[in-house]
Amino acid sequence: MRLLLVTNDYLPKPGGIQQYLGNLVERYDGPVQVLAPKDKTAERDAQVVRARRRFMWPTRQTRAWVEEQAERFNPDVVLFGAPYPLPTMGPALRASLGVPYGVIAHGAEVTVPAAFPGPRQLLAGPLKQADVVFANSRWTAGRVERITRRSVTHLGIGVDLDTYRPTEGRWSDEVVVGCVSRFIPRKGHAEVLHAVAELRATGHNVRAKIVGRGRLEGRLRKVAGTLEVPTDFHVNIPWTELPSRYREMDVFAMPCRNRWLGLEQEGLGIVFLEAAASGLPVVVGASGGAPETVLPGRSGFVVHDREDLVEALQLLVADRVRSKHMGEAGRRLMETAHTWDGVMERLRSGLETAVKNAS
Repeated sequence: MRLLLVTNDYLPKPGGIQQYLGNLVERYDGPVQVLAPKDKTAERDAQVVRARRRFMWPTRQTRAWVEEQAERFNPDVVLFGAPYPLPTMGPALRASLGVPYGVIAHGAEVTVPAAFPGPRQLLAGPLKQADVVFANSRWTAGRVERITRRSVTHLGIGVDLDTYRPTEGRWSDEVVVGCVSRFIPRKGHAEVLHAVAELRATGHNVRAKIVGRGRLEGRLRKVAGTLEVPTDFHVNIPWTELPSRYREMDVFAMPCRNRWLGLEQEGLGIVFLEAAASGLPVVVGASGGAPETVLPGRSGFVVHDREDLVEALQLLVADRVRSKHMGEAGRRLMETAHTWDGVMERLRSGLETAVKNAS
């Protein structure tokens, strides 16, 4: 089955959606071609055709270009990497190419438009008409089902169990609490620093490790300095270095939270899966689909505020044996519930059904 992926979000541009789609393409077991925006940092890739612009809007010109590339590739199905804005071309492309189209929803890009009548209609229209709609989490699937009143296939997110793996024999008197994510308010890096400061004030030997990039870098460095929290910052590191950074941690915490009255929430959070696969106990914020990534009390904790965060970290730092057992439980959860084989099986099944129903 020949798959044409049309997306504004693709590697080497950083981000969870970009990495997710890259994993799908890498693991797809049939012919696949990607149509993505211009990116000067991208290496030549026979599977990827780049547009002339850095962002693709669903204009007549863009649609004509997609049709031209599709005629050359001859796909059996078109898949849009996000719900907006490109899927608005879906019905027209289905008519001109004679193939079905699907859409993948990830979370935040559904939440905000769904809150306002005009954007909600723009979002819902192409999703309602799509031959298949996938969601990366059950939470996202529920949001899409509410605005479209149609069934949505839970695709899930996988994690590379060979790349992200536990460190054998790591033990130190100093506990490293790590956080990996873009430096934006919703992710909660500053909360981690404040929590570590509270633990240190009660006599615990703890330091922080902050990994990512973004506009809040300067503010986070200032917070760490003001609180006198020993912190290792790893900024703008390549993807290949990330597994090593996880293996330098003892506990992973990203207390993501809802912002703007719930308009901004966490879709799922692939970093939680990477951390669990690395054998770490995981502390997640009660936002969106994030709680789906842990077994509360067994592989990690779900926290609602700083008090919860400090309490969870206190338990993990004070009881290293329990922390180790929770990390092992998280690894087992990844091995059973978050494999890429399972994700790809659900993707192929959904696409095959769409092609069959359209024929």
